[in-house]
Amino acid sequence: MKTIIIATDFSASALNAARYAASLSTQLNVKQIVLYHSYELPTATEIPFPENRDAHALNEKCISSLHNLQAAILDLCASDVSFEIHANDNPLIMGLQELSEHYANPFVVIGITGKSRGLTALIGSNTISISKNLTVPVLVIPNESNYTTIKNVVLSCDLKEVSESSPVDAIKSFVHALSAKLLLLNVDHNESTHFNPDSITEQYNLHKLWDNETSEYHYTDNPDIALGIMEFAKQHQSGIVIIVARSYGFFEGLFHKSMTRKLALSTQLPLLILKEIHQKVPQ
Repeated sequence: MKTIIIATDFSASALNAARYAASLSTQLNVKQIVLYHSYELPTATEIPFPENRDAHALNEKCISSLHNLQAAILDLCASDVSFEIHANDNPLIMGLQELSEHYANPFVVIGITGKSRGLTALIGSNTISISKNLTVPVLVIPNESNYTTIKNVVLSCDLKEVSESSPVDAIKSFVHALSAKLLLLNVDHNESTHFNPDSITEQYNLHKLWDNETSEYHYTDNPDIALGIMEFAKQHQSGIVIIVARSYGFFEGLFHKSMTRKLALSTQLPLLILKEIHQKVPQ
């Protein structure tokens, strides 16, 4: 992960996410930060479309705001970090995907809320959509997250097709860059599943993937997968939780309307969302 792309809507939450990302860039030894804002021009209606000079003025205003954001986080970065600034009227996901294809080994950082009314409405429309649709890792920063040096990282493992779906290289690269310990966690509510042949095979595959790392294996019981992961992460002083965006409908469950307030009050842990891939267990 060589480039951090920070998406901002200039809200307080987005500023907090940017500050967190800037601090994290030092621990990760990231040398390039991209600040991005997607703005919306009025769509074609009976009302005349703004003249070109108005669109240009909007773009310049956004660029100026991004420069102000850069100034606000500059002291949190290493002295040799380079910045690039982009603002356009592309749809947010399209703009982020285009940027992610332009830079080497990027990941995107977003806040968990923004200027839209209603916490759950924004989470549903922006955060989940970005995490689902982007092909690169996405780091989601809750409102109250304050950066401290990350020593432990929790990886949620569901013991299903472990060898084929785990983005092992990306996880190892991230954890190595942090010089952190990896805590592999499986949350279940049916103890018998740990002893059936399929689960035993998947546990074996899990160890084949990770035994060469400085890692620990944990199995906990909780009827609520999302809460089980977050409770474990807090108990073990994890700085970040890594999840693979397929298991248990985790992301939808984590930010479901019925859970939003509870989790917003109970967790301050950033989530690194990775896509599943196809990778075989080493022989």
